Amino acid sequence: MPRPRRRIPLLRLAWRNTRRQVRRTLLTATAVMVAVAALTYGPAHVTGIMGDFLDTYARTESGHVQIRRDGYTARERFMPVYLNLPRVDELVAAARTHAGVEEVLPRIKAPVLVDGAGSNRGGLLLGLDLEREEGYLDPAAMVAAGRLPEPGSGEILVGRRFAEKLQLHVGDTVVLLGQTAYRSLGGLSVVVTGLAVSGMAQFDNTILIAPLDQAQELVDLLGGATEILVFMDDPEAAPALAQVLEEELDPLVPGGVEARSWRQQGMLASMMQVAEAAFGVILFIMLLMAALIIVNTMLMSVMERTQEFGMQAALGMRRSDIVVLVLAEGFVIGIMGAVAGGALGTGFALWLERTGIDIRAAAEAIDFPFQGVMYPDWQPRFVIAAAVLGAVTAVIAALYPAWRAVRLTPAEALRT
Repeated sequence: MPRPRRRIPLLRLAWRNTRRQVRRTLLTATAVMVAVAALTYGPAHVTGIMGDFLDTYARTESGHVQIRRDGYTARERFMPVYLNLPRVDELVAAARTHAGVEEVLPRIKAPVLVDGAGSNRGGLLLGLDLEREEGYLDPAAMVAAGRLPEPGSGEILVGRRFAEKLQLHVGDTVVLLGQTAYRSLGGLSVVVTGLAVSGMAQFDNTILIAPLDQAQELVDLLGGATEILVFMDDPEAAPALAQVLEEELDPLVPGGVEARSWRQQGMLASMMQVAEAAFGVILFIMLLMAALIIVNTMLMSVMERTQEFGMQAALGMRRSDIVVLVLAEGFVIGIMGAVAGGALGTGFALWLERTGIDIRAAAEAIDFPFQGVMYPDWQPRFVIAAAVLGAVTAVIAALYPAWRAVRLTPAEALRT
């Protein structure tokens, strides 16, 4: 009866072999560590950017559901005030009855010509329910000088950069000229009560914020608005609510309404798709670079130990055992690098979550709603996925060196 084959402690041998060439092991583990750290921090960074982008865009432009008069979106770049929502209080009240709705805000957007201090310039008038906008567009948080305008009085808040272009100061009087809901020319004399700084170039360079009733008076739209923004507890539920609201509110507005979720708004959706695709390419390149370094160092290790493998084969170690041994070394090195990289990437992400990344200089040059301080959004699944990918990549990268290790016969290996 043949004696049972003695089990070879491959994992222990692999651990011993990693300590024989410390420099090479550290080089390979460092490649894995850098890749895993990048794969841990990268998703946190991108998630933070996309979360900030979505939150800012929703608060300033789209809401989670945007309700407009049917046909407005097709002419959006002209901001057609004549395509408006009448009896807006009735529409707002109806939208607020739905479960999951956090707030419903009517707004007026209208292009205006600002005449003051001997010069004039085009701007964007925003008519807001200032009290309810706290926590959303939040004009109160933008006030850098002066105060918010008050409903019932001819007052406005002006973007500071826009005010500088017109040489306006707090207390100055200007005349706003714009198209009314009846396509005629309307005008309103207002006092600048404050200067606003949002950190977003799109706002600071063009914005004029007025109480909703004053904007309604300028565009001759008493009781109306050009859009209604619905904010939800769960933004992912927005598409379903948009469909329900469109069916419910359509009969209440002559000409009908269109309700779009934030996912249905072309610019936002396309930018998110581009960002996700670009991030996927970056992750692939990181993994490929780590894999190439691992293959190179593991291959050097195998070539230097050809005689050792030949001796092991001559002493009865099967080729499959040699393959498993090399793969086990790759696994051990991969685990070492994955643990270190996961800890490094997590620590970096959590630190930046507290301190933030100041990109105000860059944000001011971007003509798009974007906050000046970005905070990564680290999640445990990022480090788990990165560590697993790093360890698996190390094992896969060791396949070719393992195949090279068993190509030679024991006699050929011993002569090498």
